[in-house]
Formats: sequence, structure tokens, C-alpha cells
Amino acid sequence: MRTLIVVNHPSPDSLTRAAHQRVLDGLKRAGDDVRVLDLDAEQFDPRVTEAEKLQHTEHASSTPDLAHHVEALQWAQRLVLVYPTWFGGFPARLKGWFDRAWVMDVAFHLPEGTGRVRAGLKNIKRLEIVTTHGNSRLANFAQGNPGKLTVWRSLRVLCHPLCRRRYTPIYGLDTAEPDRITAWLDHVEELYAG
Repeated sequence: MRTLIVVNHPSPDSLTRAAHQRVLDGLKRAGDDVRVLDLDAEQFDPRVTEAEKLQHTEHASSTPDLAHHVEALQWAQRLVLVYPTWFGGFPARLKGWFDRAWVMDVAFHLPEGTGRVRAGLKNIKRLEIVTTHGNSRLANFAQGNPGKLTVWRSLRVLCHPLCRRRYTPIYGLDTAEPDRITAWLDHVEELYAG
């Protein structure tokens, strides 16, 4: 399977980075063709420019720094998002990546004369999240799981109609014992190796 991993965490020593490595190790064991977009390594700018906003519903962005992101999205059969959940949602770079790369004529089409969006990433048949939460599962439920729901309800409809989803979180990280963290990392790797 052609798998695109998008990872976002500024610290190379973070649990998110360790989880990303475990996803990558598992996918390599499984024999997947893997590409990685590391939003922090490339210093991805999450800000939508005025020009990008003005052309949002006219045609795909022609911003040169987005070309390899667009090509990677159109190449992928599986998209794995690896990020920390902060304030219930995404880090700024990941949210900005959705805003800037999931654009007209890439992620969606808007046929002339209609207001109904058509999926543009039908090549993506699996949409998956690996994320860390400082709070408990109950606290995240009370917040409404906005990050997860954005992916499931907004991005998923722009993918293949039968797109499968997988959510692999660790909750309560702020008080987690090292053994539980290690067990979760092992679980992540085995999921992607299988």
C-alpha cells in the first residue's frame, strides 16, 4: 500500500516522534511504500495568505512550497496523521496543512453551477490517526474530541467513499507510567506491521 505519514511535533524527543518512528518501522516490516511529510523539519508555514484565500474556490493553489504536498496527497492510498492533541485539537502546522494543501482541485471539486462539493482524494482508502492526549479519555470526550471529529467528518468525505478509519490514541499521558507508554508504542508498531 502507498502510505503517506504526516507528522507534526516540534520536539525530536517527544512521544509523538517516538510513535511516528514506530508507525514507520511497522509499515516497513509490512512492506508498504512509505512517504513522510515532516511539517516541523520543513518549517511548514501554516498561515493561509491573502492570495491563497482569494483563489480558494477558483483553482488549486499554485504556491511552489505546496507542490510536493499536493503530489503526495494524490499519490497516497493511506494517510496516517501523527500528532499531539493540544487544547482538544491539532497543532497549528497540521491545521494549517489542512487549510493550505486540502484545496480546490486537489481535495475537492466544486462543479460549476452547484454548491455541492465532490471528493477529490478518492485514492485515499484509509485515514488513520496516531495521537497523544495529556488528559484522560473522559476529559477528551467532554471536550467533544474536536480533532478526531474534524478528520472523521470533514476530511474523510473528501476521500474514497468506503474509506476506512483507525484511531490510535494514548490518553492520560500527563500521569502515565513508563510501562504503559512503552506498551502503547509496541501496540502502535504491531498495528502497522500487521
